[in-house]
Amino acid sequence: MFAATVLAAGASQRMGYPKALLEYRGRSFLQSILDATTVLGLRSIVALGHDSDKVLAKHDLHDVIVVMNNELEAGPIGSIRASIRAIQKHPSKALLVWPVDFPHVRLETVRTLIDRFQKSDEPAIVVPEYDGRAGHPVLFGRQVFSELLEAPDSVGAKFVVRSDSSRVARVQVADSAVIDCVNTPESYRDLLRRADGQTS
Repeated sequence: MFAATVLAAGASQRMGYPKALLEYRGRSFLQSILDATTVLGLRSIVALGHDSDKVLAKHDLHDVIVVMNNELEAGPIGSIRASIRAIQKHPSKALLVWPVDFPHVRLETVRTLIDRFQKSDEPAIVVPEYDGRAGHPVLFGRQVFSELLEAPDSVGAKFVVRSDSSRVARVQVADSAVIDCVNTPESYRDLLRRADGQTS
């Protein structure tokens, strides 16, 4: 089985509002991603920290593993560590790390990452790329979980990705959303404009 963690512990300082609660096509950012992980058959985890009470009040997470990032000063790697600890005793082959500010990544994009991981050479890490730029979500195999737990706060998961390029599969995708981080009011308005254009 594969697991997926939605990183939703940040303070959303640039946005000025909890990003997990922002609406996109009639659903919150968090719910949009959880709906995708459910369709994909992934064991779902949500990592919370700042604004956790507001997020919990707005979502039914009874089928989701909820973890608290108690290392908020460490940033996203603190959420990744909490997520790994929550599934260490489960037979999860890999953990998909999906930041909450990427709610519009396509299902087929994530399926492509999973399919690449399952090929015979089974890389330790699968990273999507668009137009030559690495993006999100990223798939980490169980063999690097211990490295993620020990990664320095200052670099986070990038430390593990960069430590050995031979075990990283970089997958070119036709989905610009993988590099389109929605973390400011301007980027959110732009996302909504594009969504309106696609449905009009």
